[in-house]
Amino acid sequence: MSIKRFIDNRKGVVAYMVALMMPLIMGGMAFAVDVSVYRVVYNRMQNAADSAALAGLSAIVANQDGPSAALDAVAANLPSSYGDVVRTQDITLGHYDNENGFDALSGDINSVRVVASRNEGRGNAVRQIFSGLFGVGRPDIGVVAIAARPSNVFYEPPEALNLDNEAGDFNEIYAYCYDTMGGGNRASRRSQMTLVANNLPAGQKISQISGGRVADPADTLAWPNCNQEGQTLSFRLRNIRHVKSHPVLWGNQNATISGRQPGRPQYNHFTDTELSGGVESFNFSPALVETVLCDTRDKCDTSKNGNIVPSGRNRRPTPSSEPCSPGKFMYFGWEDRPLDQSGAKGSWLDPAWTDGDFDDIAMVMKCPASGRLGDGLVRLVL
Repeated sequence: MSIKRFIDNRKGVVAYMVALMMPLIMGGMAFAVDVSVYRVVYNRMQNAADSAALAGLSAIVANQDGPSAALDAVAANLPSSYGDVVRTQDITLGHYDNENGFDALSGDINSVRVVASRNEGRGNAVRQIFSGLFGVGRPDIGVVAIAARPSNVFYEPPEALNLDNEAGDFNEIYAYCYDTMGGGNRASRRSQMTLVANNLPAGQKISQISGGRVADPADTLAWPNCNQEGQTLSFRLRNIRHVKSHPVLWGNQNATISGRQPGRPQYNHFTDTELSGGVESFNFSPALVETVLCDTRDKCDTSKNGNIVPSGRNRRPTPSSEPCSPGKFMYFGWEDRPLDQSGAKGSWLDPAWTDGDFDDIAMVMKCPASGRLGDGLVRLVL
């Protein structure tokens, strides 16, 4: 056969080309098999890291050992053949917010970061099936998971608080945590009951005026920390009738005043606050509180021109229908005597008298710095 005929002969070309490309084909198939294995390993590690971050932060929220809970979650989600995937030093506590991300140096702990690794240095690199035969090294596989809980998801102490000193009744405001998810009666679901303020002028002590029947507010306010899932910051109004303007009633509740014997009845009103979509609702009827959402603190300040707080007597309160959101403020205006009470109401000494102006207690609360009220669920952010 001449050289020309040999070159022009097309028979068997495919076989020659397949033979020449067989190493590449086999290498690609081997690489594809190992990549599939690596993907399975990666996904399992990511799921384990996610579970560990969530478990660690949930434990911290419950005042338990976060790193130990995270390690237990890893062990529960990965076989022992994966080796030393997560060590204690791979679990970092820190602070997370949407603007700055994760900060491991912050003392305000609201997040847990978990790093899981498989590599030669740890002695747990993923075993190769075929690709090593073609000179492909074992890959390092690493994943990261961060679980965070929104910080400041309840009100901080009031930006402004005023209990009307001119009121004839003695009033106190308490803050407490209410468990919206708990069982039992309402009283059993209230905790951290904290006396915030009363309506005595500065320098007067109710413990002395009441003959020891009522305690003075603490010098330092220990604001309730309602950071458990389902808890809301709630308020209690304690109203003791007539005694502020007539202290004689403390010692003799049957004393005659203006020809009457009004007594000193005592009432406690609890908001037992519920949340739906960050909007508060209060569990008492008739209404005792109105709320107003303000873009600025001055808009909630009744002493400032241009404020948006309703005013006037004998009116029905309209609570805010919008959730408290970062950067805004919520005004609380209390009426110390409920509307629609039965009995005489011709004078303020009568049991059903009220002026319905909803300014006996005025509070301005700053909205949470991140998230919205009640949004305290632990969730993955990375």
